[in-house]
Amino acid sequence: MSSFGFETTGAEVVEAFSDHVRDRTFLITGPSPDGIGAETASCLAKAQPRLIVLAGRSPAKIQPVIDDIEAFQVPVEFVRLDLSDQNSVRGAVDTLRQRGTKIDVLINNAAIMACPYALTTDGIEMQFATNHLGPFLFTNLLLQANLITERIVNLNSSASVRSASYLLEPLSDMTYGNGKSYDAVRAYGTSKMAVLLYTRELAAKLRPRNISVFTLNPGSIKSPLQRYMSDEMRQAALATARREDPDFVVPVRKTLQQGCSTQLRAALDPFLVAQTGAYLDDCQVVEPQVHKDAYPATANVWKLSEEMTGSAFGS
Repeated sequence: MSSFGFETTGAEVVEAFSDHVRDRTFLITGPSPDGIGAETASCLAKAQPRLIVLAGRSPAKIQPVIDDIEAFQVPVEFVRLDLSDQNSVRGAVDTLRQRGTKIDVLINNAAIMACPYALTTDGIEMQFATNHLGPFLFTNLLLQANLITERIVNLNSSASVRSASYLLEPLSDMTYGNGKSYDAVRAYGTSKMAVLLYTRELAAKLRPRNISVFTLNPGSIKSPLQRYMSDEMRQAALATARREDPDFVVPVRKTLQQGCSTQLRAALDPFLVAQTGAYLDDCQVVEPQVHKDAYPATANVWKLSEEMTGSAFGS
């Protein structure tokens, strides 16, 4: 909708597309309290979906979100999922397969940002594993099991559209020289750039199956996602952004309600189907201003993702 923008709330989006919430099943990863995943779930619950599935590491942590959904008399299920652990991802898909859960809309919301250097149990840098490879594997396995029916939404960030070529450099060494060349903010950008390229390619591959795929920038929101961002890191990131783009303006902070609105439009708006693969910002489809070498790297990102997860698309 052309009337949607920066100030649009999640409640307003759900009200506009309530017919596309009712009788549908939504799966949301990373629905931690005080984050946009939880806010997204709460907004959807008010429009009476068939089922909301919350996928996260700890049922105790997200119990307040479960209670909030149940207050609207909406069925809710929990599935244990740690996106940094590929065995956990496979286990979550097995659980959903055994339950026979058909997911109309998958919202890959979970993310980690600018954390200290660490390798996962699979030997992969934590941000790339959690933000890209985990969702890549989770989505691919759900598709192989024919558990997704309509739409996939991949949460992204403005960090994915920075113009700097350095976002491509880690693709040749995903351990960052065993951490010696690791920059937490840049690594976050690399993981989110991978999500952007992956979304475009996935949309093309799924077009024959009539499954739409979107990615989006929710905006700058104060949430637990920024818990690792020190003032020093934040100032350094802003300085880099200004060097890369003389017109860069520090983004105005959004509320959680404003922050979940773009994700909800990507999940619900039927008029977006014709633009599958699109990137949304402030509830509108925009063309991301990526580095000139980014899109040519798409095939490399896809191949790397398949190799690092041991999961080829469609097989």
